[in-house]
Amino acid sequence: MTRNGPSLGNVVACDGSWRFERGVDLRSDPYLLDHVVESKPVFPAAYLVGLMTQAAHRVLPDHQVLGVQDVSFVQAAHFKDTRALEFAVAAECSDPHHVSVGISSSMAPPREGFPRIHRTHARGNVRMGERVAQSARFPCLDFTGAADYAELYRLPREIQHGPSFLAGRRYRQPAPRQLLATVVPPGGSASGWRLDADEPGWPASLLNAILHVGFSLGVLARERTVLPLELASAELHSIPSGEVQVFARMTEAREGRLTFHVVSWDLDGRLVALFHGFTVREVP
Repeated sequence: MTRNGPSLGNVVACDGSWRFERGVDLRSDPYLLDHVVESKPVFPAAYLVGLMTQAAHRVLPDHQVLGVQDVSFVQAAHFKDTRALEFAVAAECSDPHHVSVGISSSMAPPREGFPRIHRTHARGNVRMGERVAQSARFPCLDFTGAADYAELYRLPREIQHGPSFLAGRRYRQPAPRQLLATVVPPGGSASGWRLDADEPGWPASLLNAILHVGFSLGVLARERTVLPLELASAELHSIPSGEVQVFARMTEAREGRLTFHVVSWDLDGRLVALFHGFTVREVP
């Protein structure tokens, strides 16, 4: 993994299945210190999606990642002290255009003589193919005078963000169930959202910046912490070099679950990414 995002580890391939493994801790991946939930560094949900797309691209390198479907965020990956998690990303090609991916980890037990602790973090399906260029269709919005996005990063208090995740710049809330925002590569990186032009899959920092707008809308709506639960589908149409404008809309609120539709575009009006059914749950 790199300083600002996830990458895959060593791979073992057998009978149509691939398994990528790598040890992850706060020393090897210090960017995790910039995403802290209740005093513990946590692997971001959007980065799990990024790993899924990387694995699928490694399995089918002659295809592009078009979308993800039926993503479930099962259990968060927490980090404590210097203990490492052995991350495993298992991928299987179900047909020529779909790859199913599961992400899990294991860690040493707190006491000798006990078995290793195993956890499942996420699972989903990745759709592969050839991306079709999109024409401009969205207006470029003027955020002059809009509120500072730093206000949203301070909500909720249980979550703290550091420089690796500070992509939001300005926001407006035109209606209680809507949120508009503008985001840029964290730290104003000159290399844009993708640090390496040959990097497989989707840039995790871009996914995280866009989905955070939906997450923030959930926090504003309920004035409490929410946690990611599932993502029905997502499409990435282009990877811009700089600013992205984002619109999030709440489509359903029921039994402590909030569901959002999130769309984003670049300053030329071209579609960047589209997320359907991004669902979070309220923390009691």
